[in-house]
Amino acid sequence: MNSKHFLFGVLGLCAIAFLVIHFSGTQNKINTTTTPENSVATPGATTADSNSTQMIGTPQVAQTSSASEKKKDFRYIQDRLTAMQERRPNMKFDPEQVAAAIERDVAWAPLKEIPKELPLKPEEFTDGREFISLDALKIETLMPGDRVRIPIQGAGKEYAVTIDSIEKHDYNSISWNGHIDGGDGRSYAVSFTRGASLTVGGMDTPDGQYELQANGDKGWLASAGLLFKNHVDPIDPNTVVPGSVPVQPTHAHTH
Repeated sequence: MNSKHFLFGVLGLCAIAFLVIHFSGTQNKINTTTTPENSVATPGATTADSNSTQMIGTPQVAQTSSASEKKKDFRYIQDRLTAMQERRPNMKFDPEQVAAAIERDVAWAPLKEIPKELPLKPEEFTDGREFISLDALKIETLMPGDRVRIPIQGAGKEYAVTIDSIEKHDYNSISWNGHIDGGDGRSYAVSFTRGASLTVGGMDTPDGQYELQANGDKGWLASAGLLFKNHVDPIDPNTVVPGSVPVQPTHAHTH
C-alpha cells in the first residue's frame, strides 16, 4: 500500500512539473510575439523613429531645392553686381549675363574677318595688327584678385592677368590695373580702361609691349614696335569722342 501511494505521489509531481514547464514556455512565446507591437505602440519609440526620418530627409530636400533655385536666383553674385552697379550707376546689368561672364576666363578672342567699321586708316587694316572680339562684360565683372586670360597671336602666347586694383575716374571711365607673372622673377604691368564705348589698354609682357583699342566689342591689338614703326600716336583724351578714354602707360616692374 505504501508503494502505491509513493507511485501516485511521484506521478503527481511529474504532472505538476510538466504543467509548470508548459505554462512558462507558452508565456515566453506570447511575450516574444507581442514585443514588436508593444515597441511600435510605445510613444517614445515612435517619436525617435519620426525624428530619425526627418533628420535624414530634410537635408536631401534642401539640397535639391538649392540646386534648382541656383539657376533662377542670382543672389550668390549679389556682392559683385552691387560693386558693378556702384561703378556704373547709369548702366543696368542682367544677373544671368553677368553670371555667364564670370564663368568665362578669357578677355577676348581673335576675329576671322576684319571689322571694317573700326575708325582706322585704310592702310592700318593691313599693317599687321590683330583684330579681336572684346568681351566687354567680362572686363566689367573683374574684381581685385580675379584672373583673366589674354591671348596675343603676335607673341604666339596667352598670358594670365591678375587684377590688383580698380580705379574710377572723374570722366566716367574705369581702369582695371593688374600684372602678369613672367616666371622670370619680374611682374609685368597691365591696364585696361573703359569709358562708355571705347576700351584702351597697355600690356607689358615677357615678350614685349602691346596696345589694345576696341570700339564696342570690336577692336585690335598691336605691338608697341609696330605702332612706333607706323608712327601711330597714343590716344589723346582731348581728341577722342565723348565716353572714350586715354591709354595709360605701362611699365614692367619687379616684386
